[in-house]
Amino acid sequence: MCTVLILVVLLCTSFRPEPVAGVHNMSLVKSVLGVISSREHWKHTPIFLGPRTKRDDINSLIIWLHRTMEVTSHMVDTSIAAHKHKPLGQYNMNADNAVALFFCHTTQELIWYHLNRSLRRMRPVRLIVALPNERSGSYKALKALFQKLWLYQFLNVLVLHNNQIYSYTPYPAVRFYKVNIYSYPLFPPATRDFQGYVVSTPAENDIPRVFLIRDQRTGQRLIRGYGYRTFVEFLHRHNATLQVTNANQDLGPTSNVNMSRIIQLIMDGHLEISLHPYVDVPEDMGDYSYPLVVARNCLIVPVRNEIPRHMYLLLPLNRWSWLLLLGGVFYISGVLSFINPGNEHSSWHERVGLNFLDGLSRMLFICSPTRVHRPSLRYFIVSLQLTVLGFVLTSYYNIQLDSFLTALVVGKQVESMEDLIDQQQQVLVKHYEASTFLRHVEPHLINGLSRLLVGVNASEQVSALLGFNRSYAYPFTLERWEFFSLQQQYAFKPIFRFSSACLGSPIIGYPMRSDCHLKASLSMFIMRIQATGLLQHWFVSDFNDAMRAGYVRLLDNVLGFQALDVDTLRLGWFVLGGGWLLSVLVFVFEHLRLNTGHKA
Repeated sequence: MCTVLILVVLLCTSFRPEPVAGVHNMSLVKSVLGVISSREHWKHTPIFLGPRTKRDDINSLIIWLHRTMEVTSHMVDTSIAAHKHKPLGQYNMNADNAVALFFCHTTQELIWYHLNRSLRRMRPVRLIVALPNERSGSYKALKALFQKLWLYQFLNVLVLHNNQIYSYTPYPAVRFYKVNIYSYPLFPPATRDFQGYVVSTPAENDIPRVFLIRDQRTGQRLIRGYGYRTFVEFLHRHNATLQVTNANQDLGPTSNVNMSRIIQLIMDGHLEISLHPYVDVPEDMGDYSYPLVVARNCLIVPVRNEIPRHMYLLLPLNRWSWLLLLGGVFYISGVLSFINPGNEHSSWHERVGLNFLDGLSRMLFICSPTRVHRPSLRYFIVSLQLTVLGFVLTSYYNIQLDSFLTALVVGKQVESMEDLIDQQQQVLVKHYEASTFLRHVEPHLINGLSRLLVGVNASEQVSALLGFNRSYAYPFTLERWEFFSLQQQYAFKPIFRFSSACLGSPIIGYPMRSDCHLKASLSMFIMRIQATGLLQHWFVSDFNDAMRAGYVRLLDNVLGFQALDVDTLRLGWFVLGGGWLLSVLVFVFEHLRLNTGHKA
């Protein structure tokens, strides 16, 4: 008896019937497609087939699509792995010229992964989900289906089951409803009212995009920054609510957001969007909105190589100009020696000396050491030209020198990666951005620059920059530099400068999950505020808030009145000392010559 029971159990367990192909209401599918065709035309019909779909019904549907609807079809099943499927957007399909058909039985089938992969960046496509007639039509079963559709961010959806048509809305929570086949529009229209939908995201310090301050009167924590203001205004305009997930976290003024952790949360599906704008997000990690700004990413370097004030006298003219003027003095002296009347009775040495002093005085636009009686017309014309030349030359020189005395004059600064290596200027970078930095550098400079990179966390980098640590250079985008440079807008002597050693021009937008439902409406909102100039307005007002909160401060290195001291006139003393030495040598030479003449 025991043996018989064992055999019966074995026979029952070994018998595994093959899954029966589900019967779909193809008449309803064709009716819905006919209604769509009567209102708007489409060209492509991608068809996704689950493992329990009758192939005969599908073949009949494809023939009907080709002959009656005159559209092409593209069939996708589970015979090929999902990651090997190319997105259908690469086959000239888009959300406007396609209607997708999806045949499935449960929410756990592999065909869902193929649907997600194939319709990458095509989430607004019109999607018709056909369920088999024998599938449960209970509220719980349909709710699970719509939650799966919402998980993959499909909003433009119709679900066909038996003779019923359903659609759904995720705002403020997932709920589905019946649809009449003759209703217009048939698919749920795009909405600008999110009906109080809650967007959850953390908020941390990321000056100037997002930062936290305390209201001095109420002590309430407030969030500022053009990235936060844009995001909040978008949610307010679309009737949505922002929930800050780390509202009780105590963040110091030197703390900074860890964007690698934020991106990881988006990849893991724990976060749908971040209010922290960031550079390009790789496709396999997520997506990003329309760019808030496209800014150059260059090195902020300390201002060095200040030129001493005693050298200002030489700066108005370059080296070749000084040599040209020196040659001009000798040339003018030679010309004056031939046309100057009244020096016929002077010795050759006297004429050379007087003509040299005369040429020099013409250049300097000062009184001539010689007196001319009854000058010739030729002498008058030459003297007039030299007077005009001396006036123009000295005027330009004085104007240029005056401008130098009212500003800080510096020499050659860091303008390229080669200059960075030559000056051995260390660069303070975030740990996770060091590899990105080296990817934008020419290959033959990688070894030299890699030794200059100092990796720190984001908070240490911001602390060093806010503390005006001039030991390092910092890679920052232009919009960050424009914010931080407001600290030295009234400074006589700037601390940092934005160099020409750049690492590209990254796109800065909001990172979000792939095919996020907020992308289209958020991108349109960003374009509108850019056109109205709100970003620049928020940029300036946020600096005032950051200054009151202690994040930034105005540099007060105003250079007061400085008298011309001995050091400032160092070059003049050198000229005077050289002149005295030359005079002594000439005097000794003349004295010796005179004594030699008397003895002879």
